[in-house]
Amino acid sequence: FFFFQAEDGIRSLIVTGVQTCALPILLPAENRFPSSADGVGFAPLAEYVHQLGLKFGIHILRGIPRQAVHGRMHIKGTDKTADQIAINSICPWNSDMYGVDMSIPEGQLYYDSLMELYASWGVDFIKVDDIAYSTIYRDSHRKEIEGIRKAIDKTGRDIVLSLSPGPARLQDGSFLQKTANMWRLTDDFWDEWELLYDMFERCNYWSPFIRKGNWPDCDMLPLGHIGIRSGERGKADRMTCFTKPEQKTMITLWSIFQSPLMYGGELADLDEWTLSLLTNTEVNEMHRTLDGQRQEYRDDEWIVWSGENEENIRKRRKVYYFSPFKFY
Repeated sequence: FFFFQAEDGIRSLIVTGVQTCALPILLPAENRFPSSADGVGFAPLAEYVHQLGLKFGIHILRGIPRQAVHGRMHIKGTDKTADQIAINSICPWNSDMYGVDMSIPEGQLYYDSLMELYASWGVDFIKVDDIAYSTIYRDSHRKEIEGIRKAIDKTGRDIVLSLSPGPARLQDGSFLQKTANMWRLTDDFWDEWELLYDMFERCNYWSPFIRKGNWPDCDMLPLGHIGIRSGERGKADRMTCFTKPEQKTMITLWSIFQSPLMYGGELADLDEWTLSLLTNTEVNEMHRTLDGQRQEYRDDEWIVWSGENEENIRKRRKVYYFSPFKFY
């Protein structure tokens, strides 16, 4: 998806699909994003998206590109090179990046240059992967999270920072509130009842950390047509395996909890049923305005959550009931 832009303007394909660059920063691949030609990056695409009244976001991996490290490319604002700030801290499922040594100033300079570029493109949302929790290191990459937060703040642009994957650790809750806007509560969420049922408990634990600007993230909604290019968990191209009652349960829990609502299916063949779930006016209003949400009660049959907004504070509190076992 990405390539490096060579300092002399010459581009030469190599087997990894990545090219060398004056700075150790990944740029969009022109074969996938023709508007990014001549080093302009995502700026034209972001401008087009903004003209539609939408926000523009990108998904990146934590760290500094492996090829930049091996090529000893220079960090902006210093004489140090990529190999001098790289550490052997890698992503479990993708080895394209090294971790960044945040104990030295040049580590921060690297992230400063990265976020400066993204801000110049007009990016509104950045999802950083392999950072909220690592199955290898059994921890979050706190120093790099702090460095990215500082780098975003220096740009002066209002950029939403989303951290992935989960499960984020509950003891990191206050830290994540200070440094991020969204963070994943779980590993990849798929269309399995056991995962949905487990999410009730996760939401209960994390509900005290919900506030304006901080949205613990239950992950994307596996609705409609999913798994088109994925064979994860032994299931490929399919319509969601959730029953219709389970789909209603999921969208309601996500909305009461005020998780970010990210649709994980194929928009091009969105069916009427799925569209109705995503466009329910009352549910979307609850998602937008609710406050003080929390689990009030739970037993072997019922899970009860409550919440309020300005209107029902004036009248009375509304209580929302869930009965997951009835959907078996």
